[in-house]
Amino acid sequence: MENGQKIKIRDYVSIIAGLLFLLIWQQAGAGSMSSREYQVKAAFLYNFLTFVDWPAEKIPANDEPIVIGIIGDDPFGDAFDPIKDKDINGRRVIVKWFKGIGELKKSDVTVINKASEAIRKCHLLFICSSEEGVVKEIVDLVKGYNVLTVGDMDKSLESSGVIIKFIPEEERVHFEINNTVALQAKLQIRLQLLRLAKKVIGQEL
Repeated sequence: MENGQKIKIRDYVSIIAGLLFLLIWQQAGAGSMSSREYQVKAAFLYNFLTFVDWPAEKIPANDEPIVIGIIGDDPFGDAFDPIKDKDINGRRVIVKWFKGIGELKKSDVTVINKASEAIRKCHLLFICSSEEGVVKEIVDLVKGYNVLTVGDMDKSLESSGVIIKFIPEEERVHFEINNTVALQAKLQIRLQLLRLAKKVIGQEL
């Protein structure tokens, strides 16, 4: 994940193949359509971490985990189970769940401040569709903290303010990237991921 760090060509091939498989995913497999959709999205979130370079100050020490945060009404269920024991460049990947903004505001100031601090420490923050009405507030909450925001709402990529937005289409999962916002957050999204996006803002391919 560090800038300038090299990943072996075979690792890139493996990762790209995995993402391409997700892009052409269809109805095969067990479970409801919704559960399969979020299994794919969980796999995407893990793979996104491999294609983004964070600034040095955001990189955890070797004994600290890389954090995927989920804020809002959790649609994933057990979709993250397959990545529980995975790591990226020797660092553990963990998932943390946070109450939606509305619920969080019902808490006392100490709880709110503690939750806000934990949210800002995430490397990737997935904003659930339940938070569509307050997505800008969440984006503002993590502004300046080098967080890769990923959205799951009906708002357009531009109006939502997130960096990556999922777009389910015809029982498949696609995504769009706002690379302008990513660069403002000091995040470098690698060309391999930009080329897989259905739409990219702020980047000519």
